[in-house]
This record gives sequence, C-alpha cells and structure tokens, in this order.
Amino acid sequence: MISLGYIAKRTVFDTKMLPGLNQFVYFFAVPALLFNASSKESISNLLNIPALLAFMSGVVLTGLLAFVVSRFVFRETQAEQLVMRGLNGVFSNYAYMGIPLTFAVLGETAYGATVSIILAGNIFLIGGAQMLLETIRQKEVGIKPLLQILDRSLLRNPIFISTVLGLTVSANNIAIPSAVASVLDMLAPAAVPVALFCLGASLQLTRTAIRYSELGWMILLKLCVHPLMTWLAFLMLGVDDSVWLVTAVLLSALPTGALAHVVALKYDTFEKETSQIVVFSTVVSLLSVTLWMSWLG
Repeated sequence: MISLGYIAKRTVFDTKMLPGLNQFVYFFAVPALLFNASSKESISNLLNIPALLAFMSGVVLTGLLAFVVSRFVFRETQAEQLVMRGLNGVFSNYAYMGIPLTFAVLGETAYGATVSIILAGNIFLIGGAQMLLETIRQKEVGIKPLLQILDRSLLRNPIFISTVLGLTVSANNIAIPSAVASVLDMLAPAAVPVALFCLGASLQLTRTAIRYSELGWMILLKLCVHPLMTWLAFLMLGVDDSVWLVTAVLLSALPTGALAHVVALKYDTFEKETSQIVVFSTVVSLLSVTLWMSWLG
C-alpha cells in the first residue's frame, strides 16, 4: 500500500488531495476502528493497571531518552520538533500490525491486552503529543488557555471521543443500531489501507532535514530500545502476567505507526522526516520483530 501511494503520486495522484484523505483517516476511519475495538471488549479485560503502568513506564523512559539524545547529541532546539521525535520513538503501529501479530503469536488470550494497549497508546501518546503541540503554540497562560488546549487536543479529538464512546457502550451494554454498526464496519477497515496509501503518497526518498545518523538512531530507538525498556519496566515493577508482558513487548517492538505521520501533517511539523522514519522502521522491523518473537517465544 505504501508503494502504491508512492507510485500514484508520481503518476496519477494529485497531491493536493492528500490533506483530504488524511482528514478522512483521522476523523472517520481510525475513530470507527477504535470505537469497534473498545465497544466489543469488557472493561474488566481491558483494565490491568499494573501491566498498563509498566507499559507506560517503558514509554516514558524511551521518550526521555529520545528527548535527551535529540537535544544534546543532534542539537535540536525547537520544541515542536522534539515532541515529534519523541512521538516517533514511542508510538507503534499498534492497530495496523499489532492486532494480527499478537493474535498470531498468542491467540485470543491476547485480545484484551492488545486492545487495551492500542487504546492507551492512541489516547496518551497521540492525544498527549497533540496536547503538547497545542501548549507550545498557545501564547497565553491561565485557566482559559488551558481549557482551550484541552478542547483542541482532547475534547475535539476524534480518537479520544471515539474511544470514550466505545468504552461507554461496553460498560453499559448499549446495543448499537444495525445501520450504525454497518457504517462503522465499513469505515473501520479503510483506516489501514488509506493511511498507508497516504504515507506512500507523501514519502520523500530524497534527502531531508533529518541526518542519516539521526534516522538510524530513531529506527534503533523504536525497534530495539523501546521494547527493551518495556521489558525492563515489567521486571522492575514485578508484573508477572506473561500474556501482557509478551503482548506489550511485541507491540513496543513494532515500527513507528502511520498515525504519527497523520499528526505531523495536521500540525505541519517534522512531516517528511516522520514519513521516512515510518517507512524505514517498517522495512527493518521485518527482521527485528522476528528476532523479538524468537527471543520471547
């Protein structure tokens, strides 16, 4: 799909359509995917607080390392650029690669852990990154500006809204009208191909502002350091649930998710660099994820 997007851009695709397709992914397809995932799983299976805390600890440790290296080794000083580098280092391709991978390795026992981590990743990582970007762009300080930041980054965030609605439906056993369910079932599968097509259409294989050394570092950080930090966090916090451990490490070992590129496009920052990190980390992950699976299995 990435290759098709890249070829289409060079032949028949008008790149002026790219923002519209990305908006379709961001406002319709991905929310439908997350709503379906959260509404069809019981709350008790989704909430494993110690395991989620260990997973988020791995995210925090990796994010801090991304910030330190970007700031002091690669000398990046712009706050928005640092936020996007952190997001590239910790946000995995959860929904697009995570679900088939964990199901293939662990079967249905991993469903609750997989969906829970996907939801946490989208709410806290995508939502958190947008909140930081909105905060950086906010000129004023005080309660009103803070509410405006929350409004733009969360309360109007379709990913956050769809997840909350899905959890509400699950918690209260609300029946979804068949017509609505049919529309959601048609929209949700579009998230994967359209997002990857858009990624390919925006891909720049020519040299960008990011150095090759930093590109290599970001790929190493995402594919090796992040899962290692997740594994260490589970050990340090004494979380011994093997299904959650393997699921969390495998999901952390996945390449940078295409949704990071959607955020980059939305805020017009680190966009070309993000597309390269997503693509090249995906290619390298064919080997690295296999090695992680062998080691864990």
